[in-house]
Amino acid sequence: MPKLSVDELVLDRQAYAERRPADRDRMIPLRRERRLRLGDQLACEFENTDTLRYQVQEMVYAEGISDPGEAAAELDAYSRMLPNSHELSCTLFIELEDLTTVKSELEQLSGIESALRIEVGDEQVPGQEVPALHDDVPGGRTASVHFLRFRFTDEQRDMFRDPSVPARFAVEHPAYSADVTIDGAVRRSLLADLALEPAPEAAG
Repeated sequence: MPKLSVDELVLDRQAYAERRPADRDRMIPLRRERRLRLGDQLACEFENTDTLRYQVQEMVYAEGISDPGEAAAELDAYSRMLPNSHELSCTLFIELEDLTTVKSELEQLSGIESALRIEVGDEQVPGQEVPALHDDVPGGRTASVHFLRFRFTDEQRDMFRDPSVPARFAVEHPAYSADVTIDGAVRRSLLADLALEPAPEAAG
């Protein structure tokens, strides 16, 4: 899996502004085929090198970062989301439209980031939150954005790579349950993340 490099970022804000529309147009179909909805309030975008580089580039642009050291620090943080031969990663968005009830709804959904899983055949691959990519939310509420990774065993990875084995993405929480089939363009895109290599040692 390719790595993220600060040399690939455009730190000149004007230069990136000129190419930004083209980059956005290129990313829209890529992100679409790596996006799954769970019911009407949860959306997940599975990340890879291209999507993460784009996220950091947009952050650099929005915050006016021009120092290579600052940009490298952002890349280091998001590099923890890079998938590997036995791991998929995603950004979970909690999408709440009614601003008057956001606080209470986030309280009801507290802990939902620990309730997602990928089902492959009869196997379950639970999501694990990647820490320190967002600020803690006080008061028993969950954040509206979470970063998760799903670690596969050799057997689970090989089953996911077999199109004859059904795969689903699911959430089961006291206040919210939903599931969706992983197939078509989304599954084909995710297969590229699970290379045929020995399982790496688990990171902390």
